[in-house]
Amino acid sequence: MNFRLKSVPAELKPALKILAKRYPALAGGEGAVPLSFEKIPDPAAPASVVPFGAGKTICYARRCDALRLVGRLIAGENPAAPERNPFDRLGVMIDLSRNAVMKVDYAKSYLERLAILGYDYAMLYTEDVYELPGEPYFGMLRGRLTAADVRALDDHAAALGIELVPCLETLGHLEQLFRWAAYEPLRDIDGIILAWEEKSYALIEKMLRFWRGNVRSRTIHLGLDEAWKLGQGAFRKRFGEQKVFDIMLRHVERLSAMCRELGVEAAMWSDMWFRAGSKRGEYYDLEAECPPALAAKIPDNVRLCYWDYYHKDPAFYEKMIAKHRAMHGDPFMAGGVWTWGTFWYAHRITRAATLACVEGCRRAGLKDVLFTMWGDDGGFCDFESAFAGLMWASELAVTGAAPDEKVLEKRYAALFGGASWKAVAALGEWADGELPELLWDDPIMNLRAGVRRREAGYEVYNTLDGATHGDLEAGLRKAARVLARAPVTKGGEGGSVPFARALCGAVLARIELAEALFGAWSLPKGRRRAAVKAKALPAARRNVRAMEAFEAEFRAMWMSHNRPQGMETTQIRLAGAAERAAECVRRLLDYTAGRADTIPELDDMARVDFKPELAGPRNWARVAHATVIA
Repeated sequence: MNFRLKSVPAELKPALKILAKRYPALAGGEGAVPLSFEKIPDPAAPASVVPFGAGKTICYARRCDALRLVGRLIAGENPAAPERNPFDRLGVMIDLSRNAVMKVDYAKSYLERLAILGYDYAMLYTEDVYELPGEPYFGMLRGRLTAADVRALDDHAAALGIELVPCLETLGHLEQLFRWAAYEPLRDIDGIILAWEEKSYALIEKMLRFWRGNVRSRTIHLGLDEAWKLGQGAFRKRFGEQKVFDIMLRHVERLSAMCRELGVEAAMWSDMWFRAGSKRGEYYDLEAECPPALAAKIPDNVRLCYWDYYHKDPAFYEKMIAKHRAMHGDPFMAGGVWTWGTFWYAHRITRAATLACVEGCRRAGLKDVLFTMWGDDGGFCDFESAFAGLMWASELAVTGAAPDEKVLEKRYAALFGGASWKAVAALGEWADGELPELLWDDPIMNLRAGVRRREAGYEVYNTLDGATHGDLEAGLRKAARVLARAPVTKGGEGGSVPFARALCGAVLARIELAEALFGAWSLPKGRRRAAVKAKALPAARRNVRAMEAFEAEFRAMWMSHNRPQGMETTQIRLAGAAERAAECVRRLLDYTAGRADTIPELDDMARVDFKPELAGPRNWARVAHATVIA
């Protein structure tokens, strides 16, 4: 169905003009249905679509509600009941700091889709990926945004009714900055800036002024999270032993004063306050108490943000919201649409945690919610696939109920170039931190992939609900079948199906190879060569081809979305995995030809019954090779 726009209020004209270029259904034409808009003065009033003669009228109080209904109409829906998002603000945070700095045009297209889903603010997480005057090393080689880039994004967001909110780091998570000698004098320890040092505040003031001068928003998120070693390095040598809470408080007071001077409100993650008040040093400690006298000193122009991407019980969120309120008034909530540590949107963990998060916020009467999309470990996720989660989460926020997947499938196809929500979600059921581990895993040593054979009941890393490696392989095979039938969209809109297919193929090939190798080495020595020749060697060759295909699709995905800086991190890992895959073939050929008596790495694995028990994190540095050197 096509629509001819008429009686459009001035505040909606810029957004609809932009969206009409993306969605031909808004461009009119023969037989188009007249679509009018009527602004309701009561900001709490629900939005609705009502028949008006031969056409329809969208009655709305907020632009985000009107645009969401436009999206539903484009999808061929006939919204019969009024709807009102109970949250006054519904936003998304996009991580630009873990290598993937979006191209400006792509970021604009991202904002357009956020608008049609009903989101009204977008937070850009930026550590050092923007330019600062007089600071040539700030963001160097990181794809940093210029002032003109930011203004262009802010103009586009404003036209769409979206507030673009900067999210900085002004305490920790500045490891990238401190790789440059120019900033070593400002470092406390690790990635933590030296608090109470005047030169630190001179740099932070430049950060604040950059964003104050280039976006319309009068809110700046200061970060201030996860600085666990605060005060333990250069700070201690300079200022002596101090309590973490006292260091934090004085630092935040200084930043608060700077924000007041610039005419902006400040926000910060709340975890450091809770850790300081916890006997165990934990964030999610419901017994943690911040002394009222100290909590009262938190500046009143600094708003707390409660972040939680993990818990499945709505009551937990309610309790934490109550503790925030007791400490420092109404927080805003940051849940998660999981994109971090994974190549593809992780729907299973998003669904489990976000259902509880939204329900807890509804019960508590919280009015400001956003969904974070982090890029931990390299920003290698196809962020287009995250729209499946963003649509799911926005529908949940508005209705309060788990979304109808049939509705999502139809709407996703209409709004994302024909993409299949079910296909994205099928891989999303299994696309968590386990998949990168399997791809990084050395194909000869098999520190991770082989566990699936010997311990099919071993729990998969990030699922929250006890799914196992046996489930993982079956789930990936099912996802591969769904993806084989899924439509391929232009530019990978809504999630690149070729990328997803290649990802499934690479992981399954990796599991198959480990299965074949460990199976052969479980046999008596006299039978191993025949087993390697029959199963392991063909599997190793398939693994090489699968890795090559995935490397190519990864590059295509990255270059269509992001600036080239940062791609090298994942390319280095994938290239190493591909070379080791080729080396595996060479080693197996030597063994089957009798040029090698055995494969020592597999002998070692056999000695521990093919159950390597790793200590510490299972990241690239610990599974790509046996010696931790990076």
